Amino acid sequence: MNSEKAKGKRQKTPSSVGIPIEKGGESPGLLLRVNSLLSVQRSNQGCVGGMMFNDSICSQHKTPAIHTPISPLPGGSGRERKRRLLAPVLILVIGMITTFTQAASAQFQETYPQLEEYLRIAVDQNPELRSLRYLYEAEREKARETGILPDPELNIRYDFNPMMPESQLGRFSLSAMQMFPWIGTLDARKQAQIHTAEVQRSLIDSRQLEILRDIRITWLDIAEVTQHMRIADQTLQLVGDLEQLVEIRYETARTSQADILRIQMEKQRIQNRIRNLEDRLAPLLASFNELLNRERDEEVNTSEPQQLPGPAYPAEEIAGLARDQNPVFETLRLRESALEQQERAAVLSGRPSVGLGLEVMGRDFGPMSMNPNATESFIGMATIRLPIYRAKTSSQKQQISSMLQSVEMQRQQTENRISSELEQALETLRSSNRSIELLNVELIPRARQVLDILSEEYTAGNTAFDELLQIQRELLDLEFERVEAIVNQNKAMARIERLIGGSSLLRGDR
Repeated sequence: MNSEKAKGKRQKTPSSVGIPIEKGGESPGLLLRVNSLLSVQRSNQGCVGGMMFNDSICSQHKTPAIHTPISPLPGGSGRERKRRLLAPVLILVIGMITTFTQAASAQFQETYPQLEEYLRIAVDQNPELRSLRYLYEAEREKARETGILPDPELNIRYDFNPMMPESQLGRFSLSAMQMFPWIGTLDARKQAQIHTAEVQRSLIDSRQLEILRDIRITWLDIAEVTQHMRIADQTLQLVGDLEQLVEIRYETARTSQADILRIQMEKQRIQNRIRNLEDRLAPLLASFNELLNRERDEEVNTSEPQQLPGPAYPAEEIAGLARDQNPVFETLRLRESALEQQERAAVLSGRPSVGLGLEVMGRDFGPMSMNPNATESFIGMATIRLPIYRAKTSSQKQQISSMLQSVEMQRQQTENRISSELEQALETLRSSNRSIELLNVELIPRARQVLDILSEEYTAGNTAFDELLQIQRELLDLEFERVEAIVNQNKAMARIERLIGGSSLLRGDR
């Protein structure tokens, strides 16, 4: 009779608990295990047997468990049946923990399609980039202006009191003059302006890379906060289930009221952490939408941050790529070329310029009216501008020389700055990769293992609740630290891409 009752109890004990699993979220395996323990606790009103591991499931872990929990209860046929009863549940839990732990590792090389779409939108819609493009078009048009001859001069004179007037038209004198600068001056000015326009274009490229980097970093910050909120929500749900377990133990006089107060304090702490994350998310969304020229509260789609593959080249070669491909250096080269053309134009402007013209005088204009047989007179004119005051030309040449030296100093400063920023980004990349490996391989699996052991011991009454609560808090911090390390690794890659002028070179696509 007792065996039939025990058999009935075993049939009522659930082997698994159905909880929806959100794609890309953290492992709810611990939540499943707590629910299973809670269900068995209610049905048996006693301790739960030890945990049994399935070798085939455990072998899927990146690092196999180094500890096999031993049942806290002495041997006995009833306890052995309870242990066999929990085996399917625990196998499912361990398998789900393994699957979700390795989910990010299996997908770390995937790109972020949502982010790529936002980058395309920013290139087209960012107001600053559009403003720079309009300035570039204006500079290009100015090159056409500087390559044109100066406007000709037209002079009209009229004689109001001729000596012997015969007609009104004969009183007019009409002259036109066209100035011609020294040969090559117009071309030098035009080339200088063309290089100035190219400087503006290079500034667009440089600023676009900076804006795209800022978009990537802000998007990663949003993804980090969103992932932290997801982990905190799952932990809050877990703590709620633990609270029910503590209440059941309290009703059976197997724990004190202090454990209930501790779990309630933990819930409030996690809830406050979630509210802080929500407050942190709002300004990030506003900054991101500002870069895309959208409404500040418009929704931003993110995905779980994933570890990216490292650069395809060593640090020394990446530094060389930065010097060769960074658009800031292209801007300085174009500015130097523009100054050289301006210096050439200044030298040519210091040479004489020639003016040629023609004047037509009516037969009644001035003294011509005294000659009754006079006709219209055609007079050729020529003028030469003599730049005898050389101070202006010398001053222009000195200005350009100083500006060229300034460009050279800017180049050195840019090389130093980029070298420093690149070294910082590479150090962050290496440090983040080490942290990710440590968390994935050592810390998080062992923290979960400790949590499993303490959970068994707590249900058996062999450990204090504050130890279980402490390891749960540590596991939450480790999960947060893992997301932060992945985001820092992604940010470092974004900064390196900015420094070398794009992601294709970083991947090895030359």
